[in-house]
Amino acid sequence: MQISGVTISTSIPMPKTSSSSVGKTATDDQAVINFSPDSFSSLVKQAGQMPEVRSEVVDAFKSRIQAGSYPTQDDIAGLTDLIGASIVQQARAGQSSQGS
Repeated sequence: MQISGVTISTSIPMPKTSSSSVGKTATDDQAVINFSPDSFSSLVKQAGQMPEVRSEVVDAFKSRIQAGSYPTQDDIAGLTDLIGASIVQQARAGQSSQGS
């Protein structure tokens, strides 16, 4: 992706949310981010240079797998819980559609 020719400064109003804003509406507080053409172009350039794959994370997991320390018992238990819940949900959905 390439963006070029940015020549204006743009303000983006962003509502500020907070759990402690009792009695205030979301429009009471605002944050504004100002981008100059140079800073915006710089951000776009930096984003374009970031790798799509974080090789250090991939390498860390490869090492853990080769060492036999991944997946952990907690990882396996979490996956079985997710899979079990999904099976139960699908079974319930199937029963309710058959009863219709």
